[in-house]
Amino acid sequence: MTKIAPAHGLHEQNYCCYDCGTEISYSSTIVHTCDYNGRYYCQECHKKTLYLVPARIIHNWDFKPRQMALQSQEVISYLYDKEYLNIENLNPLLFDSVSVMHQLRDLREKIILYKAHFVQCSRALRECVFLKLKSRQHFIDTSKLYTVRDLVEAQNWTLLPEISTVIEEYQKHVEGCDTCSNQKFLCSVCESPPLISPFKDVYSIAQCSQCHGVLHRPCFNRSDKCPYCSASLINEL
Repeated sequence: MTKIAPAHGLHEQNYCCYDCGTEISYSSTIVHTCDYNGRYYCQECHKKTLYLVPARIIHNWDFKPRQMALQSQEVISYLYDKEYLNIENLNPLLFDSVSVMHQLRDLREKIILYKAHFVQCSRALRECVFLKLKSRQHFIDTSKLYTVRDLVEAQNWTLLPEISTVIEEYQKHVEGCDTCSNQKFLCSVCESPPLISPFKDVYSIAQCSQCHGVLHRPCFNRSDKCPYCSASLINEL
């Protein structure tokens, strides 16, 4: 699903359809190749329907539909809205080469920062601020995982405005809420001033990708592990 399928030889399938097992060969039957898995199918199991290939999107930002077998279409349709794609693990260079993905990653990390503090705000909970992203609950749960739909809507520039609007609404809440706007924390590395105001000092702080604790950026730069959760992987806000 996440790797571009290599070419296979028909002999690897014993000259049988990869789905139904019907005997196929180039000399006596029509043989179709599925771009999703590189396997060969009979014309009953492969109708030459065009479908997006998730692996090509992840690795090449390629949204050109390609011919796919019926069973492969079912798999992709089932997974289309499942949050299982960790782009930072699969192809981190995508964030450097595709502007919209870089912007989206920044916005998603901000959402996690807001969440870490909204859970302590009774007003935010009463206003059900998290429901503003109810169609993308995984954006609340993590900043790492994407669905195929997320990538498609990022590419056609409908996702970024949607998330930007939510961020603007979150910021309005912070500005009008005494609890959120006055939250300040002591950096656990240096335990020294200045106190950290997460919603105001976004350029001078860094955030742990695991527990979302916030640190002074200089303290983050000289730390190997998060002082809150001891995670070894710390990503900048």
